[in-house]
Amino acid sequence: MISYGKGFQPANTQKISMSLQKKWVVGVPVLVILSIFVFFTLVSSDIKIESEFEKKDRMAPQLEFKLPDGSASNLDSLRGSALLLNFWATWCNPCLEEMPSLRALEEHFPSNLKVLAINIQETPRAELEDKIQGIVLPRNLIFNVKRSQIAQYKLEGLPYSIFVNREGIPVKTYEGPRNWDSPEILKEIKELLK
Repeated sequence: MISYGKGFQPANTQKISMSLQKKWVVGVPVLVILSIFVFFTLVSSDIKIESEFEKKDRMAPQLEFKLPDGSASNLDSLRGSALLLNFWATWCNPCLEEMPSLRALEEHFPSNLKVLAINIQETPRAELEDKIQGIVLPRNLIFNVKRSQIAQYKLEGLPYSIFVNREGIPVKTYEGPRNWDSPEILKEIKELLK
């Protein structure tokens, strides 16, 4: 039998040992990363990311405006009615394209829902009239709202719509344009109105 000194290993044994160490050094972090990925993939289906305005019991930030008939109003005075706040601008083509379907939505729920189409430009309607001429529009076009009040809504793009329930609490947000009179949206709005 061949005897080697203490701490001495044959060359092949040293190579095998170093090879296994390298595999552990690479394999363990890869295994940890994969485990984390699988965990979050499985758990994420149960996580609902809420918009800032969909958090429970938070009232919609205050807005003061004039209705088309010239009367002063605000969100508090409309409490008791379900609202769809639709933020838009005349320079936003998708905003203008969805206006006829917003009107159709109003007509589908005439006594249950008020659509407030709020122009974010802080400009009187008369100055924007030529840009909206010929478009079927919702009944409640709101103009000249202070930017400081609109800023509270932290809009991430236009159009941006928020469904506010009868208690004044936002319960659903819609980013981007919608076909508001599609069967899917009408069904969803009907559920929100319950």
